[in-house]
Amino acid sequence: MTACNPTAACALAALVLAGCGGAVHVPDRNISLTVLSSKPNEVSGGDARIAVSAAGDLPGGLTFRLNGQRIDPPMVAAGTRMEGVVSGLAEGRNTLEASYTDHGGREVSARLVLVNYPVTGPMFTGPQQQPFVCRTQESGLGQPLVDNHEGIGHPVFDAAAIDAPGRHVVGYSRYCAINTQVHYFYHTGEGFKPFDPATGYTTPPADLKTIVLNGASVPFVVRVEAGTINRFVYTIAMLAPSAARADAAPRFDTAAWNRKLVYWLRGGVGIGHQQGTAIWFSGGMRGAERQIISRILAQGYAVASSSGNEAGVHYNMRLAEETAAMTKERFIEAVGQPLFTVGVGGSGGAVQQYLFAQNRPGLLDAGIPVQSYPDMVTQTIPVADCPLLEQYFSEEVALDPASPWKTWSRRSLIEGSNASDTVVNPITDKPGSSECINGWQGAVPTVVNPVYKDPRYDLVVQNYGYPPDVFAKVKWTHWNDLANIYGTDSDGFAPNSLDNVGVQYGLGALAAGQIGKDEFLRINACVGSWKVPSQFVMWDMAADPFDARNMQRSATCRDPGGLPAPRRAGDLPAMRAAYTSGHVFTGQRLDIPMIDLRPYLEPVLNMHNARQSFSVRARLLDTNRTAAKNQVIWFTTSEADQPAHAIDALGVLDRYLSTGSAPAQFADTCFDASGAVIAAGASVWDGILNQRPKGACSAAFPVYASPRMVAGESIKGDVFKCKLKPVAAALRDGTYPEAARFSARDKEWLERIFPQGVCDYRFGDQGRPAHW
Repeated sequence: MTACNPTAACALAALVLAGCGGAVHVPDRNISLTVLSSKPNEVSGGDARIAVSAAGDLPGGLTFRLNGQRIDPPMVAAGTRMEGVVSGLAEGRNTLEASYTDHGGREVSARLVLVNYPVTGPMFTGPQQQPFVCRTQESGLGQPLVDNHEGIGHPVFDAAAIDAPGRHVVGYSRYCAINTQVHYFYHTGEGFKPFDPATGYTTPPADLKTIVLNGASVPFVVRVEAGTINRFVYTIAMLAPSAARADAAPRFDTAAWNRKLVYWLRGGVGIGHQQGTAIWFSGGMRGAERQIISRILAQGYAVASSSGNEAGVHYNMRLAEETAAMTKERFIEAVGQPLFTVGVGGSGGAVQQYLFAQNRPGLLDAGIPVQSYPDMVTQTIPVADCPLLEQYFSEEVALDPASPWKTWSRRSLIEGSNASDTVVNPITDKPGSSECINGWQGAVPTVVNPVYKDPRYDLVVQNYGYPPDVFAKVKWTHWNDLANIYGTDSDGFAPNSLDNVGVQYGLGALAAGQIGKDEFLRINACVGSWKVPSQFVMWDMAADPFDARNMQRSATCRDPGGLPAPRRAGDLPAMRAAYTSGHVFTGQRLDIPMIDLRPYLEPVLNMHNARQSFSVRARLLDTNRTAAKNQVIWFTTSEADQPAHAIDALGVLDRYLSTGSAPAQFADTCFDASGAVIAAGASVWDGILNQRPKGACSAAFPVYASPRMVAGESIKGDVFKCKLKPVAAALRDGTYPEAARFSARDKEWLERIFPQGVCDYRFGDQGRPAHW
């Protein structure tokens, strides 16, 4: 936000501008109007919670006008301030005026300019995707509302049942909107069930659990508001331990609210074109999620969520940011302004927390990123390397039954990430696998292959009556999902950032003497690369587990005189767009406290590897060492009670925000399976990001690398395209160990493998914008 220096011109104009913090001071009486629910230039849905403040007592006879017309918003006064919700804003620019008559008979006023957008969106994310599947019916919230008869969007039928015979289309829904609904649920001790407030308070269900609230035992009942904002399904949940009065039924009962908000965010990998479903309905709440949310609610927190903040629905972080801001705005209008908002969520939900903190200060006040990544677009770098390497290893083993790569654990030398001789491989159903397989097999087609459509979309066509070719023009890639950001070519393909030109796979293993020069040269000659998007074909997982048909390969690559498999150069504008759009976590800003909570999953080869928490910290240390103090890392064993640790983290952050200072527990920590602290403090992770001896937590929880780290990149993992240096320079400057002793033939082969040169990671990323 731009800093503002109030001037006489500002005061005389009596206008509130977003850059001036939302306040206006009338020259002879310090009265101001502010908007509490959003930025003044980002109001949505036609209403806004506003506050009137005065330096002394509020003046009497205060009147309000909206766009020149007298209005009477319900306002609640307390001392020198009053607040309430103003409704009836027109789309676009609006002027709200609060005025009174001073002792001299003059009318004195303050004005606030509000820019209002439709609740259907968008605000700043550009044209909305079509086709776009509405899923309110799957959530048990009914069909979306008809908003057009031009065939745009989701078909709406005259019968509620999806399989109703003889049903007819009555219209279409491009916005997937529903009328706001209120539902009640009660907790059984295991999960939530629907609750009838008309009878449930007087005749409670036999399995209803009670909780202690303010010293009294009360029924664990939750009121959930559900609706649609920005085309996604939102929910707001709060305790409702007693029956609401008939006249207050549409409103939230805030008696049990602790005046704090948790914003719940979800993970996954999605490619858009669908609405997602609501977590409270149709069994949408998952196991650990159910346990954590129930414990949060039992403490009096409100919980807000949106299907637009689930990375398994889409991975447009600007759209996620916009949706979260609009959903929080709705919460403040319906319930009130929270003392603070804490983000909680895992995987892609963790990514959202880091990127919101970077891109939109003030949306969250703290966060608990669980099983985090710094972002997803830089994660595509090692994810794309994995199948290339596994295809190479599988071919080596097929050619030579005595190949050293038959020993699965040895693959870690090249891949960096963990590999095991005992963990069951999902492809072979036998012992022996790697994180590249158990964690990431299938991820590349999901993110990169423009013709790989999730089979569930075929069910959508069948069940909802879409035209058979409705998805024919959709390109199913992460980059096409963000076409507003990356752009597309004349055939509709978005450029992507995948690049492995100059990457010397296994260089670290060569330097350590773990592989010989012949193996090093063969890996790099044969590893190949991914084709450009327009050349992709459908993935056949059973016949082609690593999607080799979509790789650039060479049949003669193993011969020193043969043709090396080509490498692929990524699109530089796409790389720069990833940075400038805020989809890369750079480490430049983290102004809120974060407890990065991670169950240690390396032994089971899970995709949520331990390295990611330290990738975040490395980026922070590299660009903003002060901000790095706002992130602490907690590790637990995989067997530990993760919901309990998440609630503990929430308690620590609550104390931090409530007191304004960090509690002692806001520190790097690791726990054993019983939940006991192994070690805590500034040195527990030594040896990972510095050259000191291993700390207690580093020793207890070994952190693995990535293919690019073995090739020379840092743990930050944020280099799309490396700087290059000639092979001749690399042969002179000590890039290769003396023990390698490349022959003339080897050097010639190396030159043909890397005709453009090899990576020099000392000088960063060719694809990064200059201002980064």
